[in-house]
Amino acid sequence: MKRWSLTVLLSSVLLGCGTVDVEDTLLGPLIPSDSGEYGERFSVLVQANAPALQIGFVESQEGGTLLLERREGAFDYWLSPEGAQIVLQNGMLHSTRGFGEGLLASELSAPLAHVHGLRNGYSDRFHTYLDGNDRAVTRTYRCLFTRGETSNIALHSGPVQTVQMRENCRSLDQEFSNIYWVTPGARRIVQSRQWAGPYIGALSTRVVE
Repeated sequence: MKRWSLTVLLSSVLLGCGTVDVEDTLLGPLIPSDSGEYGERFSVLVQANAPALQIGFVESQEGGTLLLERREGAFDYWLSPEGAQIVLQNGMLHSTRGFGEGLLASELSAPLAHVHGLRNGYSDRFHTYLDGNDRAVTRTYRCLFTRGETSNIALHSGPVQTVQMRENCRSLDQEFSNIYWVTPGARRIVQSRQWAGPYIGALSTRVVE
């Protein structure tokens, strides 16, 4: 896995999905790496004070901060200093680029309806990956959604009340669990732990505001 020049120390909020004050984990100075075109693009975002997303790779215990490069409807495109990218669809992981054998795309309409609606029940999700022969392979997962406890998440701007939604998914040979912290009013995912595929594993996200 690629190491970034911009690294932060991860705490339990990312690795264990607990709650902790954001001041305890954030943020080193946003210093772009000298990485050509991507470094220049990242520098522009830094100068523009673009929104930030704190992420953590749970298995490797590495993490960093991505900046919002553009927003297209429900899709947010977050950029690292080296040009790696994460795409979130209304806060749910849609795809990754630049992190090895990443997630090409996801069909998330049914999962989003459960999470944003804070609803229990079952639905399917679909992930498309590249296999070892650079062929796109789509997998189908059957997922159970369960509404959990209400808790406060401490963001930079202060505590935000959230409802925890759990998603447990299975295919014929894989299974994973996702956790989302959703604001009950705006129904916005402000923190999550989501599975990005067998290579990346679990990926934690938290908005910085």
